[in-house]
Amino acid sequence: MSTTTAVASGNPHAVILEYADANDADLVVLGTHGGPVSGRYLLGSVTEKVVRLADPPVVTVRTDGSTSE
Repeated sequence: MSTTTAVASGNPHAVILEYADANDADLVVLGTHGGPVSGRYLLGSVTEKVVRLADPPVVTVRTDGSTSE
């Protein structure tokens, strides 16, 4: 298994989706800093758009290291 990182500019969610498609990504991993709202954790707008629109699976990781149920 290999891991690839890249730096690009543009509309963040669009650039991430284009990169994933162009490189036939098997998985996209994104950090999120969303906080609790009414007992649920919300994603940031970029992460939410990528989760909804990406073809490959997307894993989100809380940046503070905590977990939610």
